[in-house]
Amino acid sequence: MTELKPLSPAEAARGLRRAGDAARGFLGTDPVTQNDALLVRELVRREAQVYAAGGALVGCVPNRAQPRQAYVSSTSAGPEPVRALLGHLATYHRRTSFVALVAADGGAAAFLGAGFARTGVLPGHRYAGHAFHDVLVLVKEEPCRS
Repeated sequence: MTELKPLSPAEAARGLRRAGDAARGFLGTDPVTQNDALLVRELVRREAQVYAAGGALVGCVPNRAQPRQAYVSSTSAGPEPVRALLGHLATYHRRTSFVALVAADGGAAAFLGAGFARTGVLPGHRYAGHAFHDVLVLVKEEPCRS
């Protein structure tokens, strides 16, 4: 099982910067175009929790309109860090519903491998490389753990 190590917002910003393109869109941020101070401010404003998971970063922000739901992100191409994050959130934060917004041209494999289902597309939702790109909406429901 992948171990999660909690990161401070400043540590998360440095980790996202190192992840490069894999971190684009991570919890609504863009470390390719945003500096560390702005990344830290955005992570704090969104109440993000970011963890190191092996060589990847995973994180979540709460959905204030639905207390048991969280938006999740990962820089990993594999599903194991995502599974570790979901297990942690279900066990310790009683989150049971998860939403991931990922680029349609890549990034969905980790979430699909962790049991997420593709539920929609946001056409032209992400701007990168001088063009607008589609974003996939992926959802997973977990049973509540005692």
